[in-house]
Amino acid sequence: MVPNYIERLKIPHKPGIYIFKSRDGKVLYVGKAVDLYRRVSSYFNGRSVGNTAHLVERISSLKTIIVESELEALILEANLIKKYLPPFNIRLIDDKDYLYIAVTKEDFPKVITARKKDLKPIKEWFGPFPSATTVKSTLKQLRRVFPWCSNPPKTRQRPCFYYHIGLCPGACVGKISKADYAITIRRFSKFMKGQKQALLDELTSNMQRFAKNQQFEEAQKVKKIITGIEYLTQTNRVAKYLENPNFLEQENLEALHNLQKDLNLPKLPVRIEAYDISNIQGMEATGSMVVLTDGEIDKSQYRKFKIRSSGRPNDVGMLQEMMGRRLNHPEWGIPDLILIDGGRGQVRGVYNVVLQNDLKIASSSDGHRSPRNDVIASEAKQSIPIFGLAKRMEWLYPSEGEVIKLPKRSLSLRLLQKIRDESHRFAITYHRKLRQKKFGLVTK
Repeated sequence: MVPNYIERLKIPHKPGIYIFKSRDGKVLYVGKAVDLYRRVSSYFNGRSVGNTAHLVERISSLKTIIVESELEALILEANLIKKYLPPFNIRLIDDKDYLYIAVTKEDFPKVITARKKDLKPIKEWFGPFPSATTVKSTLKQLRRVFPWCSNPPKTRQRPCFYYHIGLCPGACVGKISKADYAITIRRFSKFMKGQKQALLDELTSNMQRFAKNQQFEEAQKVKKIITGIEYLTQTNRVAKYLENPNFLEQENLEALHNLQKDLNLPKLPVRIEAYDISNIQGMEATGSMVVLTDGEIDKSQYRKFKIRSSGRPNDVGMLQEMMGRRLNHPEWGIPDLILIDGGRGQVRGVYNVVLQNDLKIASSSDGHRSPRNDVIASEAKQSIPIFGLAKRMEWLYPSEGEVIKLPKRSLSLRLLQKIRDESHRFAITYHRKLRQKKFGLVTK
């Protein structure tokens, strides 16, 4: 049970960082969690022992920072630990020997994981990170964007395996100069310090300079790095979190206002619903409805559908079935915006279903309908804006009219990509579960 001196209602069921403070306002401990409420509550279940029990005795207040990705949380946690040097993080580090990400002192530095006792000969390090599994998984992703070497330079006759899969620039066979390799490592370090935007600005300037000088191959290489960073860490804004812990809420609000303006919406899209279909040749087809509330993922509102009209690949028909079933549930609330993973055909299919169905708004507290509420329902169903977001060009398709092309870095587009990608993830996860169940690969 969370004690009364911590405002439990302000602890969200969302991923993020939690910071325990003492009575005099000093930071005692920094941690990250997938569900902040559950993680914070676990400290006060009466089962804590050792250093954790001593920590709980000293906690006087709590601060939380909501984030959107595991990588974002990982880097923010490490930066906050480095900034505040919380005593209980240090104690736990001493006890558990947490992992660091380190850059070695060599002409062609390696990026490695290291324990505290191994940091003396290291040039630069980041951390500590409590989860070794998360660190190793993260490094695998980062190496695709910032390829580094595992072998000393010019010690091989043939490039190593990692070179062939794009994870090594080939220093072991002289494929990259010391100066160029140093640039890659410097960019990696900048990224790990949470300076993503400064790094992107620098890369963009370099790309434009190469293009202006007609060095198109070099410009393309830099563009690939920019694309990799943006794809991997669309939500990595650690430096801004460090300056303003409420950054995410403020950015979400700004994104919603931008979206209302960009799509000419009649009202602020407080509730956005996104839909996607997953199937293989029409078999074991599933549909997903995911929700953004005030610009944040709202998993409590997610719904999944096992498509009944499966057996042949027909995304439009499956979307129509799902939307028809969704509209039978006015108690779920009325969306201010509907987003479909697809183009004009998918949007028109869904639009027709919305026009042909009442939203069945509950007319009164006793559950009876009234003519007035039938009118409200009729007006509401026709006023819900519906757009499709196609993956290939990331253009927005209304049911009629011109395609909307938002700037790649616009907050509006990023907000829509976030919910579109989440609807795809949710649909395909359910689809895989059904397939595994069909073939006896799961027990439940």
